[in-house]
Amino acid sequence: MIVRSHKDAEKSAVEDDKWISRRYTLRKDGMGHSVHETCIKPGQELHMWYKNHTETVLCIEGEGQIEDLTEGGKWELKPGVLYALDKHQQHILSSEKGMTVICTFSPALVGPETHDEQGSYPLLDDDGSVLKR
Repeated sequence: MIVRSHKDAEKSAVEDDKWISRRYTLRKDGMGHSVHETCIKPGQELHMWYKNHTETVLCIEGEGQIEDLTEGGKWELKPGVLYALDKHQQHILSSEKGMTVICTFSPALVGPETHDEQGSYPLLDDDGSVLKR
């Protein structure tokens, strides 16, 4: 059994000027997915495209918006609203006042991943090096 606290997840946090991601489970845990608490900082608009991963996101605090740039559509996000990027959709996630979401990624993240210029996470080997396709 794996039991982790918020304090534990802070040890594997990755942060940039727009968000902070506290990573509760990672590939090394052997679950097949990773679980993250991500706080979108106020006034942010994130352009993302997870080419290598699928992601499910549940809003737990604050409000924001998800815009699907691949298939079209915009949805308001508030606590209790979930979206899933099942087809690697390019999207914009935004929040005027800040928002906290719980995310799962498959395949699981290794831990140090940050977004590249296209808003994607690279596929990493267990040692953190980029896997060649």
